Amino acid sequence: MQQPLFSIIIPVYNSMETLSAAAKSILKQSERDLELLLVDDGSRDGSTRLCQRLAEEDSRVRVFVQKNGGICAARNRGLAEAKGRYVGFCDDDDVYLPRALEIAKDMIEQTGADVVRGGYELLREIEEGRMAMLPHEKGSPCRLDSGKNGAAYLEFLRSSGPQFVWNAFYRRELLEDIHFDERCRAGLEDFLFNAAVYACDASAAYDPTPFYRHYERLDSTSVATVRAVVERGHTLPAWVRAEYLAAKARSHENELPEVWAQRKGAFITFLMHQLRDSKASKPVCRRTWRILRRAVREAAGRDAALDFLRVARHNKKQATALFLYAVRLQGVYAHLPNKEEKLLR
Repeated sequence: MQQPLFSIIIPVYNSMETLSAAAKSILKQSERDLELLLVDDGSRDGSTRLCQRLAEEDSRVRVFVQKNGGICAARNRGLAEAKGRYVGFCDDDDVYLPRALEIAKDMIEQTGADVVRGGYELLREIEEGRMAMLPHEKGSPCRLDSGKNGAAYLEFLRSSGPQFVWNAFYRRELLEDIHFDERCRAGLEDFLFNAAVYACDASAAYDPTPFYRHYERLDSTSVATVRAVVERGHTLPAWVRAEYLAAKARSHENELPEVWAQRKGAFITFLMHQLRDSKASKPVCRRTWRILRRAVREAAGRDAALDFLRVARHNKKQATALFLYAVRLQGVYAHLPNKEEKLLR
């Protein structure tokens, strides 16, 4: 088999209603130089038969069946089996937009980057069966070269937005020693994975043109339920450490305090959103913040109370979150205006 340009990995779990649309959105791409890896992670609803039927219909589809181990285990199996030059990830209930691979191929040819990242559409289920488009900042086209440059690293992260895996393609050779953390069973795995990628000195390119549509359904692992927040608390230390190692790898020594302050502002703001949106109880909030504070101390060896001053000129929301965190009034964040909630009304 000739090496394809793209290997697209879909972890499959009880997705009879959505898998066909996800797979066909890839197989009908204008750029056809691809293989589609369907990793059935112990489905019990007939998804395995659907995977096999898709493989019979298109020789570019390969199917792997394993015991249930979670989305990270399924993605890792896909990584082990992938043969393409670049690897992409699609959830079994999402879709690629029609020119996704054509856009990504153009970016690869023009930049030669290890990671090419595009824009995405985000739809959130606000009641059963009804989706609403959730607007988000699209950023500007930008590049990140390999090597230490803390300012360039921060600018790339600001412009390219949240570091999900499904709106990016990764040079497969870069991922030989990088895997998804299989302890992540309720989210955060994307952020750990991408932090590890940047820590390996990857070059990257971003174009805000959307090529992926992500559906945030009521039963999705990305939804901030109390149970999900508690589960994510267990993997917070791994995320914090991964972010610190990436910041350290991409920054000169004199740049690290600035870079770390802004990365810390990002995950503290994220956590405040999660606790607010899940309406977590005070005991859950206290336990989660204790875990985070311990993780920050263990990763960086300090917890600078004035980090919010470094962040203020770049992101007022993160500066506010850092200030509340520093003075241990993080619960106040839940009472601040919620822009997303207003947009979805």
